[in-house]
Amino acid sequence: MSEHAMTDPILTVDDVSFAYGELRVLFDVSLHVERGEALALLGTNGAGKSTLLRVIAGLERPSSGRVALDGREVGGIPAERLVEAGIVLIPGGRAIFTDMTVDDNLQMQALTVRRDRAWVQERRDAVLTTFPRLAERINQQAGTLSGGEQQQLALAKALLLQPKVLCIDELSLGLAPIVVGELLEVVRRIHEQGVTVVLVEQSLNIAVQLCDRAVFLEKGEVQFEGATKDLLERDDIARAVFLGAPAAG
Repeated sequence: MSEHAMTDPILTVDDVSFAYGELRVLFDVSLHVERGEALALLGTNGAGKSTLLRVIAGLERPSSGRVALDGREVGGIPAERLVEAGIVLIPGGRAIFTDMTVDDNLQMQALTVRRDRAWVQERRDAVLTTFPRLAERINQQAGTLSGGEQQQLALAKALLLQPKVLCIDELSLGLAPIVVGELLEVVRRIHEQGVTVVLVEQSLNIAVQLCDRAVFLEKGEVQFEGATKDLLERDDIARAVFLGAPAAG
């Protein structure tokens, strides 16, 4: 368990199982995310991390178990309504429209929540203050941005929706370490604005820079929950995360 007792969870996952047809991917997964926390969801390829994020975000329906936001069960609520409730997912890969400008990407994102034009303009301005590099490239086609800038745009689109819980799947995928460092700084700033963050990562190195607490999944089950720094001392798990070897060696 975590170092402190559960005090004010914004997100609770209770005994969630999930299967793609006959293939079971998650087995009775339980975890909680404290309000304002940054939680790392770690594990090797195929551990079920991304699937769990998709269940949390309403893109997949669990076979059993429940997901609650602010104490209210949200399982079965369509993903677009969950966005309005405050759960926003940045999927792995580049979650942008490459053939549109930066500005059009932001405007399209605004359509996913039915808010008035003044609200959209206010959010757009706030987001561009957080992402000055995107402000400089506002009329540039998104596909011509660098990989790091494209991931910034994916973060900006998510932030535009004013999430309560921001779920990020593999922030670092395919990016150079220096670019990942810049992106982590941006996520840190978003987190400091009061947004709760759930970060799916394969890299323990990256997770430890942002998240004080971690959940380690292996083969669809929780194998560890606690301080991220304690994970570094668990040779079996650290080896699994760093080298992609099974945790039970």
